[in-house]
Amino acid sequence: MDLQINLKSHVPVHVQLEEQIKHLILTRSFEVGDRLPSIRALAGFLRVNRNTVARVISDLEREGFVESRRGSGVYVVKPPVDEEETRRQEVLERVMDLAAAQGVSVEALGNALLARAGVRPQEKVPIIFVECTGAELEQLSAELEEQLPVEVEPVLLEDLPARLSGEESPPWRMAVTTFFHVHEVQDMVEPYGIETVALLAEANIESLRRLTELPAGTPVGVVGWGRTCMENLSRSLEGAGLDHLDFRSVYIDQSSTEEVLDTLEGVQAVACATITAKKLRELGVPEDLEIIEEDRTLDKGGIEMLGRMLRQLPRA
Repeated sequence: MDLQINLKSHVPVHVQLEEQIKHLILTRSFEVGDRLPSIRALAGFLRVNRNTVARVISDLEREGFVESRRGSGVYVVKPPVDEEETRRQEVLERVMDLAAAQGVSVEALGNALLARAGVRPQEKVPIIFVECTGAELEQLSAELEEQLPVEVEPVLLEDLPARLSGEESPPWRMAVTTFFHVHEVQDMVEPYGIETVALLAEANIESLRRLTELPAGTPVGVVGWGRTCMENLSRSLEGAGLDHLDFRSVYIDQSSTEEVLDTLEGVQAVACATITAKKLRELGVPEDLEIIEEDRTLDKGGIEMLGRMLRQLPRA
């Protein structure tokens, strides 16, 4: 049983136990329909008071994680959909993974977090994020806001000169973009004293897994919504070491339907962004053609680096 109680911890025993059982249910280590050990068995195994275990079971039942069946025991039920709880669990997983990678124990991490309880959270930093295509601009901006305390103003690269026009003092503390556009963005915002940070946008793991499974020599179309999008996607795939595939690149906005379909004739799969996949279906690609939706994501290491830079900024 993957439950442990630290009697020396500052965290109350009932909180430790309740959070651990919730985690096991949410991660499906305890499946729906599983019977939990009895209160007596749990108390004996963990060497804690039976009343404490009974309190935890009661709290879990009230919150919809388990149900008691008279004469039978306590069973796991489908947990309620709680977006706040889901986000909290995701944050905990990321923090614990990072702590484990750095050799920080869970106990030390918990004590450090408790020591900061009541400290005013870091204020969101206004930044600008610049990208060349609308779909990626929206997606990558949302990633930044989800993972960092920032307020992002998304601006297309082609619109940046107009956005800066007439601005004596832009509201952003930092400009962020991908490596493909860092020099262009830097040249435009540097006169305003704004630092530019470049992040790596990389292929997502699921699409990479599928592409890796394709036999050597498989012809694969790489389709972008515009030349720049096509080139960025091609670079991401090339950087992932998929040189066993025969990539054929084409972009949509300037190419005729015939050119796109001619380029994709004979390919066994297509890699493209979700928005491009929808357009390809409208253009009439074969229904049985496998489309691997490749929406690039921001490199986690780069996001962590940006987080450290944000923490080092002087208070506004």
